[in-house]
Amino acid sequence: MADKQPPQDQEEWNGIVQQLRLICEHVRQDGPLPAQEQSDAEDAFRQCLTHLENQVQDMHNGLKGSGGSF
Repeated sequence: MADKQPPQDQEEWNGIVQQLRLICEHVRQDGPLPAQEQSDAEDAFRQCLTHLENQVQDMHNGLKGSGGSF
């Protein structure tokens, strides 16, 4: 039984994933990104990783048993 993500959280994920998809498509079509766009892409990727790490931590905290561990 997985908890559903709140709509706001789902929208944030969708936005991040869509941004990364657009970047991938741009690189496939046009080659390497200019320096500023590359920096923006790196920021989006880091944001996605941070968000994912937070969700994993939340899941880990929610899965603790009565003994405080899995």
